[in-house]
Amino acid sequence: LHQGKAYPSEILAVTFTNKAAREMVERVSSLIGRPAEGLWLGTFHAMAARILRRHAELVGLKSDFTILDSDDQVRLLKQLVRAADIDEKRWPARALSIIIQRWKDRGLTPEKVASAANADGVEFATEFAGGKAAELYRQYQARLKTVNAADFGDLMMHNLTIFTAAPDVLAEYERRFKYVLVDEYQDTNVAQYLWLRLLARARHNICCVG
Repeated sequence: LHQGKAYPSEILAVTFTNKAAREMVERVSSLIGRPAEGLWLGTFHAMAARILRRHAELVGLKSDFTILDSDDQVRLLKQLVRAADIDEKRWPARALSIIIQRWKDRGLTPEKVASAANADGVEFATEFAGGKAAELYRQYQARLKTVNAADFGDLMMHNLTIFTAAPDVLAEYERRFKYVLVDEYQDTNVAQYLWLRLLARARHNICCVG
């Protein structure tokens, strides 16, 4: 910053926990001598949500979408499990939510799950309700769009969809971020890794610690 290599707005810095993000903001504020407001600095989910709100229409949402917590997610899945006449005591909605989260952590949309029966992250779900997990996932995503909502797994996955389906949007962020800094890199999942790779591919400007 002091050497003039980049404006603060040209740096993307991400970490995993809100606590770590607050510490990063405090340290940057100390370095630049003013509050670190408006910077692209925070958790993976916070930065992905910020991007998603700018381009929500590209994934069928409105910019004021609601972010569901885990309890809201399970509540919605319970409705779908019951509507499908599935015994929820044997196949609990919470177990389905874990399956769906694993898919999202791998960047697998319902379409990708349906076309990749043997892909990593798909095979473990084949026993749920006689193989109905993929269809319930599709219904769940459709319901989320209907109520203008996303869960935490969607934040990163929708970003991947936007970046791959709209190259002009990806190019905008590639130009914006001269440097990409990653804290606790060892904790990244597949979706986060793909997100970072897309953002840093043009400049090869990524620095990871962990």
